Amino acid sequence: MDVPSLRPALRLAQRPRPARSLGSTVLRVLVPRALVFATLSGVLLVGSAMAVSPSSAPAEALPRVAPTWSVADRAAQPDCVPTASWPEGRLGSAVVVHRFSDDATVRLPFLEAWRTNHNESEADDLWVLGVCP
Repeated sequence: MDVPSLRPALRLAQRPRPARSLGSTVLRVLVPRALVFATLSGVLLVGSAMAVSPSSAPAEALPRVAPTWSVADRAAQPDCVPTASWPEGRLGSAVVVHRFSDDATVRLPFLEAWRTNHNESEADDLWVLGVCP
């Protein structure tokens, strides 16, 4: 290997660098990072805007007003109480439910209401309003 041919390269590497100003250092360091950040943020925002929530249901599928225990229910079922007043963990023999299929409030045996709410179809689901001993 020829040693004299390496000497000019070594002299260039040993030269002191010119002093850079603070402004040029900031531009050299921050601008590329800001561009990468802006690009990634844009991609994530577009991705989240295009995402569809699987749990969102059409507005017409949701009940407009949740049915609640009313004075009429109390008069029709005097031995029943609202669900919130029933002790947790204790089963009742029957429940007062609201059926959305025909918009009726009826009393059903507990097991029948359980089977209806836990079958494959969501069309016949019930909203439990009260519990009967």
